[in-house]
Amino acid sequence: MKKALFLLLISFAGFSQQNFFNVPSSDITKAKHVFFQQQLNFISAGFQSSTTFCYGLGKNYEIGVNVIGVTVDYAASLADNAGTFIVLNGQKKWDVSPVFSTALGGQIGLSSLADGGTYAYSNGVYKLENTKLVGGIYYSSDAYFGPESRGFNASGTLDKFGFQAGIERNLWKEKLLFQADFISGKHSLGEVVLGGAYFISKNVVLSAGYQIPNMGSKSQDAVVFEITYIPL
Repeated sequence: MKKALFLLLISFAGFSQQNFFNVPSSDITKAKHVFFQQQLNFISAGFQSSTTFCYGLGKNYEIGVNVIGVTVDYAASLADNAGTFIVLNGQKKWDVSPVFSTALGGQIGLSSLADGGTYAYSNGVYKLENTKLVGGIYYSSDAYFGPESRGFNASGTLDKFGFQAGIERNLWKEKLLFQADFISGKHSLGEVVLGGAYFISKNVVLSAGYQIPNMGSKSQDAVVFEITYIPL
């Protein structure tokens, strides 16, 4: 892609806390434990790396840091690089009932090009017998997602809000999971990712998926890989 607003597209896959692929799952890191996730997104012109660390504070709070947008450009053909972002993340969850909880979270930081970025969200989480459903509303600055509509087709500040959703379903012995998520909008993260995850041990998960752009979005088709360490 000659004009790579795509670099926002893949640089912010895995852009927050524990996630399905792009959308936060609103799981909270256990107190005094560290969560780690490494994600790589590949297209024909190159790939990008996103790294997430979270630390559990207890009482359903966590904080952490992300390094996102580290780019490898095979042919030096990608323009308008948004730069590498280093951001702080944080999240708080409230357990409303045994099957439903709510969460607030977000990120704020700076890119290597000195652009400030903000992403914030509110999720509702339903846990059924073999299925987890997440849905909510997000806000993002243009530095994160680009200037295009988030999905509500509103004007002014309201146009910075969109909606997001994710699903996870156990397929086999709680070791093999189906995962998918969706972010609304025509910006560089307006997309669906379909895939799955496999627990190679109690702590380590390998995930893979395929990224499909929303109609009219700045996103691109991409292959997504993740390796995740989840503390017990």
